[in-house]
Amino acid sequence: MLIECEPWLFTTMADLYEPDIGTAYYRTNDPLKNLRFRVRLKRVTSVSIVPQAQAESEGNVELQDIKEDQLQPDEEEQIFLWQQKIFGQREIELYQNPENCYNVMDKKYHDDVKKLLEKEVPTNRIFSYVDHDSFSHQDETLNFMTTSPKEKPTLLAKNMAHIRRRRIGGRQVKERERGIIPKINIIEPKPSEEMKAKNHVEAPPIQVMYIMADLSPKEQPTSEEHEYILCMLHIDANGVISVRPDFNRGRKAYIIETISLGRERYEYTIEHASKPMNRLEQDKELKMYREVYNRHKDFLQACVGQEFELPPPDVLRLVVYGEVEIAKNFEFDDIYLQFFVDLPKDWYAERHQQLSWVTQTCRTKSQKQESVAHFGFPFQVELFYKREYVKEEEKDLLPHFPVIYVEVLSLDSWQRYRTEGYTYFQLPGKPGTSVETRDCWRPAQKSIVSQLIRFFIGGSPELEFPTYTGIPSTFDGSHLSKFGFRTETTGSITMRFNTMLQSRLFMEKKSSKKSLGALLDNLGITSQQASVTSVIEAFKKARQKMLHARESATRDLLKDTRTT
Repeated sequence: MLIECEPWLFTTMADLYEPDIGTAYYRTNDPLKNLRFRVRLKRVTSVSIVPQAQAESEGNVELQDIKEDQLQPDEEEQIFLWQQKIFGQREIELYQNPENCYNVMDKKYHDDVKKLLEKEVPTNRIFSYVDHDSFSHQDETLNFMTTSPKEKPTLLAKNMAHIRRRRIGGRQVKERERGIIPKINIIEPKPSEEMKAKNHVEAPPIQVMYIMADLSPKEQPTSEEHEYILCMLHIDANGVISVRPDFNRGRKAYIIETISLGRERYEYTIEHASKPMNRLEQDKELKMYREVYNRHKDFLQACVGQEFELPPPDVLRLVVYGEVEIAKNFEFDDIYLQFFVDLPKDWYAERHQQLSWVTQTCRTKSQKQESVAHFGFPFQVELFYKREYVKEEEKDLLPHFPVIYVEVLSLDSWQRYRTEGYTYFQLPGKPGTSVETRDCWRPAQKSIVSQLIRFFIGGSPELEFPTYTGIPSTFDGSHLSKFGFRTETTGSITMRFNTMLQSRLFMEKKSSKKSLGALLDNLGITSQQASVTSVIEAFKKARQKMLHARESATRDLLKDTRTT
């Protein structure tokens, strides 16, 4: 498989021709042995007149000869593979002497240089440092960003200078270079400098490769100070390749100006030269990827199962994953909730389905001048709706969704039991996530004695039927009046509902509005109910806006009163 790189770069039209000296990142899943890149180096001219003046003063070389020598094109091109070692002039002089070889890698380089010199004496300027060379282990953060002698390293550069990097490859990490994780006291509040240096290791393992140029003058011996970095390549364990500077790809050439006496000027380009895939190889790779994806798809289907459970025909399944989130502004602390689901006509649940719950006792804490109890109590309910035979006079009646009736209670350490409030939530009729808040009330105390009993001893009036909070399940009339029943407002309850609806009719009839209307009629949810629901939601939004406006007006009035 051949390498295919995709850069993560974003450039403007004005920068398309300018060289990009920044770092470019590429991702590949192919073997790095297929990576090839071409480096072309060319000497443009000398930017100093010192050699000319020196030649004129000596008188042994004509000026015309110097100009022709300076303007003589000095061009070189090399194609590199990943981690391919090409020796420079200084390395050839170093490794050809056996006395300079101290380890196994140095001896291997000595043998390679010896074989190389048997053929011919190389004169190449472009060479490479690979991951095994000592140059690649030097910390890059120690290099300065400019040539100014007044430049000082930043705080980040100083701290990064001591970080050791993990490497990719078969080399064993010495025991003394490994970070130690203690079994106890893993978190050290005041780590020492020695501990920081020992355990601060850069996480992503990398391999590096440097493309260098030996630009030392011909009349001088080669030295390390005349070696310049043309390109640096990094690879991490995730297959991300970083190239600095980026491939030219038609842009201007990069420029290097030497610091020697002649101050020569060089231009170089870096091009991606990997062998492109032909049509047959691309089709073969695409076929392989499709086969891998199909196998993965089959594996996922085997994990999930082939049979997807469906409800019976003409039945709507309602699944609700709910959560009791918070309770606010109740009179006493240590509150808990009792709630159950009341099923209207034509709704039913399976036998094992739980329809009533009791939460844990929760203490309240003050938040923004409100006493808040965070419950985080989850519950799940799965219900079914099937409309049986309907009489002619009941056709226009709207079906009701199930209702959750909630009773808020408090029980302190003295076993004083009190009723804090009642409320109810109607399960959402639309799929999705919704958060609803309901105000609570409780039966009012008629005398001071009963209020004192509630405070000191506990006990309070309770509803005989909790469904009286909404529409009682035993009610069978056309009008419901609760006139004369005295209540007082207490706190509020917030619940979160994640609702899902499932029916075979959703798959059979979903192409047009007409089929959708038939679907709703079959399930008993008529367009009249939809309009009524929209009107109720509009009233809810208007009521919330009115309450917010009233609260803001009250705050302004309190501010004016305090100022006065």
